Order: sequence, then structure tokens, then C-alpha cells
Amino acid sequence: MILLDLRKSIKPMMWIIIVAFGASLPLMYLRSRTGDQQKPLAKVNGVSISYATFARSYSDVYERYQQTSGEQISPQVETYLKYQVLAQLITNEILRQEANRARIRISEEELTEAIERIMRSFPSREAFMRFLNYQHISYRDLKEQIRKQLATNELTQRIRDSVGVTDQEVKDYWLRENEKIKAVYIYLSPKKYEKEVVVSQEEITIYYEKHKEDFTIPEKVKADYLLISSGEFTKEIKVTAKELKSYYEGHLANFEIPEKRKASHILIKLLPSASKKDEENAKKKIEEIQKKLEKGADFTTLAKKYSQDTPSAEKGGDLGFFTYTQMIPSFSRAVFSLEKEGEVSGIVKSPFGYHLIKLTGIKQAYTEPFEKVKSRINKLLIEQKSDDLAKKEAEGMRERIKEKKMTFTDYVKKHPFRYNSTPFFSSTEKVEGVEWTPQFNQVAFSLKPGEISSVVQIPQGYSILKLVERKTSRIPPLKEITQKIKEKVVEEKAKRTAEEKAKQIQKEIKVGKNLSSLAKKFGLEYKSLKYLKRGDWIEELGGPDREKFMETAFSLAKGGVSSPVWLSQGYYVIQLTGRDLSLEEFTKEREKFTQDLTSQKRAEELNLWLQKIREKAKIEDNSSLFFSP
Repeated sequence: MILLDLRKSIKPMMWIIIVAFGASLPLMYLRSRTGDQQKPLAKVNGVSISYATFARSYSDVYERYQQTSGEQISPQVETYLKYQVLAQLITNEILRQEANRARIRISEEELTEAIERIMRSFPSREAFMRFLNYQHISYRDLKEQIRKQLATNELTQRIRDSVGVTDQEVKDYWLRENEKIKAVYIYLSPKKYEKEVVVSQEEITIYYEKHKEDFTIPEKVKADYLLISSGEFTKEIKVTAKELKSYYEGHLANFEIPEKRKASHILIKLLPSASKKDEENAKKKIEEIQKKLEKGADFTTLAKKYSQDTPSAEKGGDLGFFTYTQMIPSFSRAVFSLEKEGEVSGIVKSPFGYHLIKLTGIKQAYTEPFEKVKSRINKLLIEQKSDDLAKKEAEGMRERIKEKKMTFTDYVKKHPFRYNSTPFFSSTEKVEGVEWTPQFNQVAFSLKPGEISSVVQIPQGYSILKLVERKTSRIPPLKEITQKIKEKVVEEKAKRTAEEKAKQIQKEIKVGKNLSSLAKKFGLEYKSLKYLKRGDWIEELGGPDREKFMETAFSLAKGGVSSPVWLSQGYYVIQLTGRDLSLEEFTKEREKFTQDLTSQKRAEELNLWLQKIREKAKIEDNSSLFFSP
């Protein structure tokens, strides 16, 4: 269902979310203007970006990404999002400063027109003002930030407009995108020849002497550690009724259920790649449906007949109940601006097309009653108290060892079930039983043999390490890795054999032999490709391999044969058997390709300009004080 996509798949890609964040910055920026007085997260030419500004913007992007992915965000993705949001905030501040330096002024007429464009996605001015109030944005602040945004838009547009393209550039671009070739090729896998390879001890020795450093075994350590798990203490915890009530009253926000609304919609789809004419046709269709509604037609009947969101159309456009954050912003903004059940929105544009939306139900926001959440709170407090006890036990034990009131061994004797031992592991290796916890590895490698660490938190609880042994980095002797060396020598010799065979095939083709018959002669894989463009997919070839194959094939003259081409899995000998290029279509498509190439070059120029002004800017980055990489 299209609108389920609105809930789940706002996930084209992470960068699209970041771009969307940049595009809608004025509203998010306003919501975060009430800054705190702490050290700024960053400074751009002396202008501060507060953590409060970042936190609100990050919260929006985080929320969008979570809606999009439909899954828990990993720490790695979380870190990536943080730095992308900060980078975007810095870029926007640089742009604002550059717009001021360029003395760009926005007239009241331009400002009024921009605000009116925003208002058009709302049923009325009153609905728009209610939305601002809902988002805690003052009209005055909105106006000022839109003024700034228009100024930066004008600046970036000037940069784009400075770029043009020549007729020859457009023609070359069109040729590159539309030229087709067909080809045949033979594939030679080195593995085919591995069984034929004979390796002498002398070859193994020579290879070892040349490449011994490639087999270096990194430094490794082995540690004993005590693990105090919070789960050990859960049975000891008793939570009183007073504590439950106190927690509930102190954290009411955690138990708020947001307002939900039920709506039906009629959708006329509009693909991202749609042309201006497609957009005009879609707009015309939705306007015709709107007129039918205004004349009294039934919304459900029209949805069943015209809506292009098939699953919901079958139900008269019904989408069920949802919260504000469960739909994309443009859609939610329209729904939550409607005043009463039965009201129909104006035409709403979203990434999916044009909508007409009817509000069919409202469930007011409320706070879950204490009795309903009491057991949840009880479980939470038990977990918190258990964790506190585990931490207290670990810190107390570490203090007793430090004060020499007991030894690591004494504690193990008293609590053998808390004792664990690791195998030897490197600094970048996941430790069996610990999961991937970089701090555990870092602490282990910082210790001397016999030294006891401070308390280290790991997913299972709190740990204290004792380094048992350290093995320094070393190059193993030949006898220890003879088999590995032999395998490497076999790989290299088989690869050379495959290359020699490929060169032999190339020579025989040049004197008139047929590629297909040569494939049979040598027992090799032979394939014939139908006409392909440069960007087309080739079975079993992806990424750099496909690009290199295409680059080689397109460089050949008709009937030409390539030198052996090494890709990731083997050698290819390619023969071009046909080339198709009709310039008749170029005249018809010249305008479109001129626009496409101009857009590409303008984007490149803008990125280059942004990179240059960013390099010149004095940027003070304090992010390490707020979140770690």
C-alpha cells in the first residue's frame, strides 16, 4: 500500500533523509532556537551552533530515519546521523553568512509569496496558525527564518545559474548515455588451473622471504575477568507502592499516548522521475476529482473509482488511525490541521503524488493510567536497582583490591561463578563471551601482566580485568605457515596460467579463429551479450567489475578483441560484435539532455563552491565534548 510506504518506507536512503532535513531546516531550526547557555557544539566564523539547536534537528532526522527503516537504529548509524546533521547545520550557517556578505535582500512581496505557498498545503489560514502553535513556532520567527532561507536559496541559485553547457557537451553526453554495443566474451577462472599447478619447496621459500610481513600475527593478550551481572540481584529487589507512584508522577511524559487521527485519501500518483507534463496531468486529475467532491459526490465512492493507492482504494481510501509522526510531514501536516471529522483537505502534494484527504476520526491524546503501567514501571525499577547493585558490587570489590584488603584470586575463590577467562585476542578482535565491546579490548591492551583494571561496563554487566599474558606481534616461521604459503603460490601460478591462456586466445582470434570454437577447445565459459548501454546490468558482474568490463568493451572497434582483462574473479577476453547509435533521436531528446547535463554540472559547481567556502571558514568543532565517534 502506498500509504503504508508513508509509514514504513520513507527509507529511500539515509542521504535522502539528510537532504530532506536540509530542505526543511527553517521549521526545525525555529523549534530549536531556545538555546541553552552551555559551550556551543560548534562555531562558524564566531557564530555559535548550540547543542539545543543540534538536538532538536537531530531528533527530527532520527525520527524520520526510524520511521523509514522500521527497525532499531544501530550505534554506528546513530553516530553517522549525528555527524551528518552537524555538518548540515554548519553548511547552512556558512550559507547564511555568505548570503549576508553578498548583500542579498528579500522583499516583502517575495516573503509573503513564500509564506502563502506554505499555507496552500493547509485547508485555511487558521489551520496553518494552529499547526505553528502545535509546533511551538511563532509567526514572527517563521517569517524571519524564511527570509534567511530565501536569501541562501537566492545565493545558491546564482551559483547554479553561472554554469552553462555547450552543444558539443550535450551531444557527447547523449552519445554516452544512448550508445549501445553487443559483445561476446570468454571467461578464464584461475581456479580451473589450480589442480595442474606443481609447487616446489624452493618456490615456497622464495615467496615467504618476499612476503613474510603479509603473514604478521598481531599482538594478542589473554585476560581473566570478573563479571557481575545485574541479573544476579533481581530477586533481592522489592519496589514499594510509593516508589511506583513517585516514578509515574515524575515521568508522566513517558506514558503520554499522542493524538491519533483516522483518515481516508484519494491519490493520483506522481513518480519522482515524472516530467513537467506528467505533473500537469496528475494535477489536472486531482482537481477534477476535487470539483466532483465540491458538487457533493461521495468521498468513498470517488476513492474506490479514482485513487491509485489500490489497497486503500478498495476500502474507500481508508488508512486507519495513525499518529503525526507515522506519516511523512506533508501528509500529517494536512491531516492534523483539519478541525473536525468529515472535513476534506485541499490538494496535498507528497513524494507519492497528489492527495485529497478526509478526516474520519480523532482519538485525543491521553496519559496512560497508573494501574495500566504499574507492572511496567515495577520491571523497569527492578532493572535499574539491580544494575545499581551490580555496579556498586563491582566498584566496591575493585576498591577492596586497590586497598589490598583482598586479592583478585581471593574474590574468585569466594565467587567462582563470576570468574571468566578469555582466549588470546587482538585489539580489533571480538572476544568470545563479551560481544564486540571496544572498551574491553582497549582496557585489556592497556594493562601489564598481573595488573588489575578499573570497572568496565560490557553488555552482560560490570567487569574487572586482570591481564594474564601478552604475546607480542611476530612473523611466524616458515614451517608454521607452509600450507598457507603453498596456497598463495598455487593461486599466483594458476593466475599466470589463466593469463597465458587468455593471451593465446587473443592471438588466435586475431588470425581468424572463432571465439565460440576457442571456448570449446579450451573448455571455457563463453557468453554472448545482447545490445547494452553503459549503465546496463551484466549477470554476475557488479560494481567496479561491471564498469571496467563496459569501459573495455565500449573502447573496442567493431570486431575488435580486447587484451586479457583481469576482474576480481578471473580474466576476460572480449570481442565487440556490434555497435548501435542513431543520431535521429538526438534532435528529439536534445532539450531533455541539455537540462539533465546542466543540472548535473550546476550541482557539481555548487558542491565545489561549498567545499571551497567551507575550507576558508573558521570552524570550531566541539562535538567530541558532546558525543563520541
